[in-house]
Amino acid sequence: MVLEPVFEPRFSAKSHAFRPGRSSHTVIRTIRSSFAGYLWFLKGDLSELLDYVHCDVILNCVEKAVKDRKILNLIKSALKGSIGNRIRSDDSNSDFDRKTKKRKGATKKKILNENEPKPDPYWLRTFFNFAPEEAAKVPSYGHCGILSPLLANVCLNELDQMMEEKIVEYFRPNKLDSIWKDSISDGSHNSAWPEFVPSSGSEKTRKMDYIRYGGHFLIGIRGPREDAVQIRKEIIEFCERNLGIRLDVVKVEIEHITRGIQFLDHIICRRVIYPTLRYTASGGKIVSEKGVGTMLSVTASLQHCIRRFRRLELVKGDKDPEPLPCNPMLYSSQAHTNAQMNKFLETMADWYRYADNRKKIVSFCAYVIRSSLAKLYAARYRLKSRAKVYRIATRDLSRPLRESSNNSAPEYSDLLRMGIVDAIEGVQFAHMSSIPSCDYTPFPKNWVPDHEQMLREYIRLQDPKFFCDLHRSIKRQCLGLPQDEISEIVWDYKTLGVWRYRSNDGTETKDDSEKTEGAI
Repeated sequence: MVLEPVFEPRFSAKSHAFRPGRSSHTVIRTIRSSFAGYLWFLKGDLSELLDYVHCDVILNCVEKAVKDRKILNLIKSALKGSIGNRIRSDDSNSDFDRKTKKRKGATKKKILNENEPKPDPYWLRTFFNFAPEEAAKVPSYGHCGILSPLLANVCLNELDQMMEEKIVEYFRPNKLDSIWKDSISDGSHNSAWPEFVPSSGSEKTRKMDYIRYGGHFLIGIRGPREDAVQIRKEIIEFCERNLGIRLDVVKVEIEHITRGIQFLDHIICRRVIYPTLRYTASGGKIVSEKGVGTMLSVTASLQHCIRRFRRLELVKGDKDPEPLPCNPMLYSSQAHTNAQMNKFLETMADWYRYADNRKKIVSFCAYVIRSSLAKLYAARYRLKSRAKVYRIATRDLSRPLRESSNNSAPEYSDLLRMGIVDAIEGVQFAHMSSIPSCDYTPFPKNWVPDHEQMLREYIRLQDPKFFCDLHRSIKRQCLGLPQDEISEIVWDYKTLGVWRYRSNDGTETKDDSEKTEGAI
């Protein structure tokens, strides 16, 4: 609570992890709107910093903005002697802990105490197993607890500032180029426009951009590969000199846009298009020609989804995505099972909101979940096959299967009418037409989170000159302030016991009881 307001204004706009108002979605939207036209990409892995960093490095970065010795000593006491010992003890005792946990889990069930919180529901635990590599790592420094992500951002902010300076130095505009003609932030390039090939060479504009999410960063370069190699060398030297991390060349990969770059479970690639160009010739004649262009494409990784489903034991293998029964929900009712999986599918659809192939990827996830539940219901109600389950419960599994079993239980409709059972909701996205399309809303160039905009407006109100001008203009336009209206209402209730309603023409009337209750 003390340190975050101090460091948040100092952080770079290129950093999006562990910060209020920013998320992995802002990273995807920034890449879609600002990384079009880049040929070479540097994908760096600094997750080693999230596991361990020297205490002196953290304190040196914090001391640049905080001079209070009490706070610095408190952070030092939490860091000192805890990180290295914890890591060594974890490495030495990991095998023993796994064996003991397996033995205890096999012999005894855990019973929650009265005040003990319940575990997360199945759909939430399932979804977090889909977390991409870049978002799964959360720093933990000694006994710092929730302060650890802030301290990691404080350290990595040094790299962010260095890259911002490199971006300005590297920019070399060319008047003959169709994009980025004048300045680094002229906004002349729209990512929706096709970039006509060839897109490399000495006559083209050279430009670079950078974005970071946690311990992973992505750099886009429009220029020769030699520049990408030089920038990688400078980043490795900077991390070793300032952060005490020795990065291997393997952890800072150089990839071309044609191969596709995977970042935050999305693949950044280039799509070739053939637009029709129409222009007026010298005789006033309109000429139409076919051109060749490229557009940035951000798609979800289907192979990543298959691998995650395989780890959850919902499909057979990475190359054989045949659904398996959802065994963890074996003893749950049909209504509860469908409701849990619907929440999972809603979360998946929201996660892939900005993917070009959103319909395809969400439809595949819905197919796996629906088939897995169908196999589970076939085993639970002894229906022998998925086809028979679909025949009774329909495609979205919304009709009850209990009536078909040979038992003397009352009809489901009677139980539902009495309120004894829950209504069964169908599994969502049974048809691809029900899946919403990708959100192509352009990301603003100078975007800031909502809370920062409110703070900036509040800071402007602190200026006496601006506040007086604003107050004078309000009075000049005969507008009322909310504070004035509230004070009048309070005064009326204190003196008269009712609220005197003031109309636009200035007349005052005493409200009756109904208006008074409405005002209250």
